[in-house]
Formats: sequence, structure tokens, C-alpha cells
Amino acid sequence: MFLDGIVGRRLQAVALWVLLTGGAAYLFFFEPGRTGFFPLCPFRALTGLTCPGCGTTRALHQLLHGNFLSAFELNPLLLLALPVLGALLILYTKCAIAGRPMPQLALPRKYAWAIYVLVFGFWVFRNTAVYPFPS
Repeated sequence: MFLDGIVGRRLQAVALWVLLTGGAAYLFFFEPGRTGFFPLCPFRALTGLTCPGCGTTRALHQLLHGNFLSAFELNPLLLLALPVLGALLILYTKCAIAGRPMPQLALPRKYAWAIYVLVFGFWVFRNTAVYPFPS
């Protein structure tokens, strides 16, 4: 790596926050599917089916505008994952600033399998005729 040590990790944390802030600003001003550059889902383009991540960009756009219900309708799994991802981002940032290594986060096997079943079940369910949310 070009920059090693504490300074490098701090710069990585800053770069990550800058990238996320820039991405959020772009997503705030440009609505996916209508304006801006947003790539298509390769799984959906090939199969016509939705993947667990389909609707995430549109849901994030809605979240940035305070439309929580619309975001939930587009991808409910995202709203479950965001608090965990946010907590991990904050933990990484705190460790980088303090100069400490990231703690080893070990997820017990039964929870890892539960997450796998949840994501796979959501994937199957959202491609059925009874799925209540728009794709």
C-alpha cells in the first residue's frame, strides 16, 4: 500500500467519507431511472428478474429526500442493513482516527446462515406474484 500506518488509515477514512458524501450529493440531485448516470442491474438485464439489491439506488434517493415509506417499498432489505452498515462505518472511522486496528468482528455461524436465508428468501419472494412492493 502507498500509505501505511496510522496516517494512511486516517486518509482512507477521510477518502471514504468524501466519496460517500459526493455519492450522496449526486444521488440527491439526480433521480435514478430519470436523470444522471446509473448503471443497470446486470442480473435483471440478463434474466428480467430482480435481485436482492434491485431498487437500492432509488431507495437511497428516496431516503435522502426523507421518504422512508417509499424507500421501504423499493427495497425493505436496505432499510434493515443500513443501520448495521452505518455502525460499521462509524466504528472503522473511530478506529482509524484513534490509530487502533479494527477489531475482529466474528459473526457466529448461525447468524451468518440466518442472514443468508433472509437474503435468499427475500430474493425469491420479491420475484413472486405476491410480492407487495414495486420492482
